[in-house]
Amino acid sequence: MTQAVNDRPGSGVLPRIGRWLAGPIPVSVVLALVVGAVFMLVAGVDPISGYRAMVSGSFGTGMGIANTLGRAIPIIGIGIGIALAFRAGIINLGTEGQAVLGALAGGFVAVYMPGPGPLVALCAMVTGVVAGAAWGLLAALLQNSLGVPILLATLLLNYPARYFSSWLIRFQLKDPSTDLVASKQIDPGAQLTALVPAGPTAEAVRRTFGPMSPITMVLTQVNWSLVIVAVLVIGAIFVNRRTRYGFEAGLAGQNPEFTRYGGVKPGPLVLRTMALSGGIAGLIGVLIVIGAPNTRMIEGHIVQTNYAWTALLVTLLALYRPLGVAIAGLFFGAIIVGSEAMGRDLGLSPQIAAVIQALVIILLAYRVALPRFRKKRQDPGPVDPPTSAPTVPAAAAPSAVAPTTATTEPGGER
Repeated sequence: MTQAVNDRPGSGVLPRIGRWLAGPIPVSVVLALVVGAVFMLVAGVDPISGYRAMVSGSFGTGMGIANTLGRAIPIIGIGIGIALAFRAGIINLGTEGQAVLGALAGGFVAVYMPGPGPLVALCAMVTGVVAGAAWGLLAALLQNSLGVPILLATLLLNYPARYFSSWLIRFQLKDPSTDLVASKQIDPGAQLTALVPAGPTAEAVRRTFGPMSPITMVLTQVNWSLVIVAVLVIGAIFVNRRTRYGFEAGLAGQNPEFTRYGGVKPGPLVLRTMALSGGIAGLIGVLIVIGAPNTRMIEGHIVQTNYAWTALLVTLLALYRPLGVAIAGLFFGAIIVGSEAMGRDLGLSPQIAAVIQALVIILLAYRVALPRFRKKRQDPGPVDPPTSAPTVPAAAAPSAVAPTTATTEPGGER
């Protein structure tokens, strides 16, 4: 029986790969690169040279690979927090504020808490998680208690978090010994060092693999945030596939009404989801502050790097799947680093990276929505139900608007 199923046309590995390559994600990426090439032509740059410089700058050298990983780590981490919320049908647009407050609270602990460095770093991370989770819970409570849509609550709560952090660092925590608008330096013992910190071991790595090899550059330039984010990705996959919460959250994202009938209360689910999503964002905020080579809390750093909004694009591209978030985050990190290299080599504005990122998401949304639109146009309309059919009560309305792309690829990781 199994052999008969495997022998069916289109059930092999190659046909599946072919169907994926013809799907919305690869096609959207290719079309975005084509449109990006048109922009390069308008700017007077050969697109082949431009993309060659982009690939070389992001993956062609050891330093490029290390820089790409460094850019991708916070994007992937925050993207995991967004993906967990979106998968449950909860649109969390407040990860910027959650990351900012997590960085502020955790950074304060890292700067001022006495004690052994590893203990200080651990306490800073825990504090950042608590701060981010608390800010996420505030948005959930506003929806559950006052009926404020969580989309609006999370979006608007970014602003008080951003401005409070800016005021505190600028006027209360600023180090007068530096021209930067930043706090005092974090004790080196409380920092997340490179995977192989400077010292005899790092010198041995350089002698073994060469000073500029990819292995050497990754081990000596990328900090331990890489391992923490990798654990987050694996943990998110486990939660989605192997836990009751993951099952309930995935079901809520696809069919909130059915979830209610199954006995799952939407209010507590929203609270748990926002605490988890906000806590992850807060943790990433701390990792940005205490991860080498950063040594201070810098005013506006997390906002200016635009990590949270890039992570939102990554989550949409990955369709909320943790492994997809990791791959898409690496792709976007490569675009950012490669665009900077392209700007140095060819004099082209690195803003081309933002253009390509935006085009990928716009084209993906179009490719996903077009089949649904056609199906809706061809649907003759619902048939009148029998008079005995039950009606859905008004109280069964979903607690949050489920993202439209959550069910675009049935059979995937939910």
